[in-house]
Amino acid sequence: MRSFLNKPLILFVTLSTFLMLTGLTNQVLAQQKEKVKLTSGTVVVLSLEKAVNSDMTEGTSVDLRVVRDVTVGDKVVIKSGTLANGIITDVSSTGAVGKAGKVSIKLRSVKAVDGQEVFLKGSVDKQGDDKVVLTVILGLLCLPLLLLHGGDASIPAGTELRAYTEQDIMIEVQ
Repeated sequence: MRSFLNKPLILFVTLSTFLMLTGLTNQVLAQQKEKVKLTSGTVVVLSLEKAVNSDMTEGTSVDLRVVRDVTVGDKVVIKSGTLANGIITDVSSTGAVGKAGKVSIKLRSVKAVDGQEVFLKGSVDKQGDDKVVLTVILGLLCLPLLLLHGGDASIPAGTELRAYTEQDIMIEVQ
């Protein structure tokens, strides 16, 4: 009688173990991530978080946000809204005799969906209004006008900028 009870029990345990392992295997396979190649030169559209102007100092960090998802095929590799960063690389304040201000930003990097840092290439330069000619002409009529300054350079918040991925990189996606 014992062997009669053991057969169904052994069959039940074997079948349960098989189903459990099959279910776990399917879960593991479903959770595995695929890798896709984000190629060098892929466009990343960014937007400035805060205004940048020629009164700021060189070396100041600049925050930007990704405007649109960056995809490879149908896989998102950089999500819209992700924080990106840049740095102010050149600043010239306005000067006497109508010299305009200038500001330059170098776009640096953004995080991919798997947390890797994706390096960017791209920059933006903005120059204020140059009033040198106006200052010289008016200065001939009235010497104090030589103290007239040029316009500040300013890039308003929300300005969209195009950056490009600097190198090929493998990104893990779901």
